[in-house]
Amino acid sequence: MFESARFYYWALVVLTSYFLMSRFLQKLSFVYLGNRWIELKIGEVVLFGLLYLFVIISSWSLRKKIPKYIFFCWVSLILIFFVREFYTWLESDQYSLVKSFTKNQGYYTLKFTMPLLFGGVWPVLKESKFYGEWFLRNLLFFLIVNILFIVAGFIFKVPLFESYPLSGRFGYSGLLYHISLYSDLYGIFLIFSLFNKTYSKLKGIVLNIPLLLIGQKAGLLYFLLIHFLAISSRALKALVFSIGCILIFFAPSLIPTIVKFSPFYSNVYNKHGVWGVIFSLRNENFLSVFSGFDLLSMSEILFGGWKVYPVRVEMMIFDLFIYFGAVGLIILIFFFWKYVKTLKLAIPIIVACFSGGVHEVTFGMLIYIIVVNQVLKINYKN
Repeated sequence: MFESARFYYWALVVLTSYFLMSRFLQKLSFVYLGNRWIELKIGEVVLFGLLYLFVIISSWSLRKKIPKYIFFCWVSLILIFFVREFYTWLESDQYSLVKSFTKNQGYYTLKFTMPLLFGGVWPVLKESKFYGEWFLRNLLFFLIVNILFIVAGFIFKVPLFESYPLSGRFGYSGLLYHISLYSDLYGIFLIFSLFNKTYSKLKGIVLNIPLLLIGQKAGLLYFLLIHFLAISSRALKALVFSIGCILIFFAPSLIPTIVKFSPFYSNVYNKHGVWGVIFSLRNENFLSVFSGFDLLSMSEILFGGWKVYPVRVEMMIFDLFIYFGAVGLIILIFFFWKYVKTLKLAIPIIVACFSGGVHEVTFGMLIYIIVVNQVLKINYKN
């Protein structure tokens, strides 16, 4: 059972169905009842926990087929966590392992390492290509239907379909309700459509719509990077790159004029300045988190743990450094370099380094892992 993609297909169907349903109900309750119904997240935690247990069992059963670097990366991060937690326990009388696994470092470690181990198990499962295609097609169908709600929300200004309901900020995500997941799903599937010849060009065009209407800079970054890498002409690439550099250089001068068209961003600009608008206050998160960096010990720099989750910058490269240190960060860079293989497939990781992204949501990372493997199997017979 634990060596069959069919079993994981149904496990993922149940997980995906509950995740999307619970998030929509939370959004519905927030808009109309003023309550987020966060209790529904308990079901998500249980399902993700069960899936992690299944993945661990499968990884042991399939250990001879899984690349050794997967185990190396996974075991290394787990060891970094336990060693760090051991020292925290020695230094603090109020340390709680239960609290760590439910709210702090342990929770983040489990959330982040599960997709890595799943990335070793999924490719070697029997019929993973077949069931991976079926799973992605079903999810894509939902996402395309959701685009209708995104467009309807944009045209008719429906609060329920807003990305940031009742905040006054522009953006429409339809039925989706998870800030870090809006752009990632559509960006990942747009990348997949570029590789998969069975997907029509019309689907590729349609998947661009939410990236522009969701109201996130991450969505625009996906849109720009995907289309930039899709340009075949070197001369045109050089021209587009040059124009992009010029716009970035003059961005601080252009922002005061641009924000006048948005009351929300105008308010952000008045309170936090140009860089607050550009980085969505992540620049302030960075300064806050790294304010005492010069006082850190060498062990904290190497193995992290000097800030406790959920304190974060919401930029992948910095967040991983905070929790796993320089050693953990190097291990993860090595993992993605070995696993992803192509620059186009690495776009979600690149985007995550500039914003809260795919690394913050286990569900998003699982989808990303499946897409990467489908692309490699379809195009590279790997």
